[in-house]
Amino acid sequence: MAWIDLLGYAASATVLATFCMTTMIPLRIIALVSNILFTAFGAWAHIYPVMILHLILLPVNAARLVQIQRLVLGLTHLQSTDLSIEHFLPFMAHRRFRAGDTLIQRGERADRLFYLVNGQVKVVEIDKTISSGAV
Repeated sequence: MAWIDLLGYAASATVLATFCMTTMIPLRIIALVSNILFTAFGAWAHIYPVMILHLILLPVNAARLVQIQRLVLGLTHLQSTDLSIEHFLPFMAHRRFRAGDTLIQRGERADRLFYLVNGQVKVVEIDKTISSGAV
């Protein structure tokens, strides 16, 4: 097996590793390593579409890594009295619901957080209405 094959396998292994990760900072770091390995592999193996793709993805992954690091750093420097949902809003997905829509049902896995920007939500199980600004 030639060294170029080993480089290709190493690059492929880093992509596989990113799909197995559950936290963003390590994922982005391994993605950057993957981009570097695939760029080298594409250049030496004369597979230019692979090289170009990973040259494009390299700054994308670097920018996303910086974003998540800034978020984490900013949140760790906050005092407990300074904690506000406003710090998280740029990283949240915005969704609109119509009157009568069901957001969650009893027994569902708690895998998301809702922040009510405007309107009201009724929690049927406890007969409580939640207004804007509630989490």
